[in-house]
Amino acid sequence: MDTKFSVALHILIYIEESDKEVTSELLARSVGTNASYIRKITGLLKDSGIIETHRGKKGITLNMEPDELTLDKVYFAVCPDKELLSVHETANRECPIGENINEVLEPVFEESERQLVLNLKKKTLKNLIDDMYESYNRKRRTN
Repeated sequence: MDTKFSVALHILIYIEESDKEVTSELLARSVGTNASYIRKITGLLKDSGIIETHRGKKGITLNMEPDELTLDKVYFAVCPDKELLSVHETANRECPIGENINEVLEPVFEESERQLVLNLKKKTLKNLIDDMYESYNRKRRTN
């Protein structure tokens, strides 16, 4: 899995928690990447209806409440056609293992992906924000 999903979640938490006008430049600094990559991710989030960008001025806002935005929606917005796990296509069909590896691995991979999606449906952006503050407060208490 690439990092688009985690970057998208970072962006969404920033948008929700910022009291500033959110721009791709601010997001890029927070994420540690460049603004053009941020615009690519925000474009995917906008196309899926999760965020809104404002014309005529810079600014990005959420289109839904954080407790209604489940993580599976974000995942499918930024990774719509991505298979999380896939079987290599180079197996030697003349080898008994190579001939059967697809049939052995595909059900395991499909079930793993189903479980991931079910887990993502159980978590919301609000859950992540709450966890972030809990982590922040825990770190402050120990320092």
